[in-house]
Amino acid sequence: PGSRQFGHPPLAYARMATPFLVGCGVAAGCMALRGALHVAQHVKAPNMSAAAPHFQAAGAAANNMYASMFARLKGGHPGGFEKQMTRKEAALILNVNRENAPKADVKEAHRKMMLLNHPDRGGSPFVASKINEALDMLSNRAKRSSAF
Repeated sequence: PGSRQFGHPPLAYARMATPFLVGCGVAAGCMALRGALHVAQHVKAPNMSAAAPHFQAAGAAANNMYASMFARLKGGHPGGFEKQMTRKEAALILNVNRENAPKADVKEAHRKMMLLNHPDRGGSPFVASKINEALDMLSNRAKRSSAF
């Protein structure tokens, strides 16, 4: 009577685990499909050439599903960078609400993003360059030409 029995978890915990496990299963299936597509593209077997278009279509569907799923989770942007930065992309990078945000807001947002992503603190040099490019784009700085 005085000792506590450790048995099965309550039913509520089991109900919470079910969506997580289903999501893990779907993600594992998509990753397996993506791996199969990768193998099919790199194997030069004659019987694979007939199956490759089917794998490519399935892989494209999996990539679209990944992109749309993560876009919804991240707030609507599918990720990646555009070839030529736009003011809209610059506002997304610096996390300011609009493309014509006040310069003080842009400068503060740039400072915060660089504190999080500076290469000296383990951040990516590429991401840091994109953050700086976004600052230049939103603060209307002309691209500086080198004197050398």
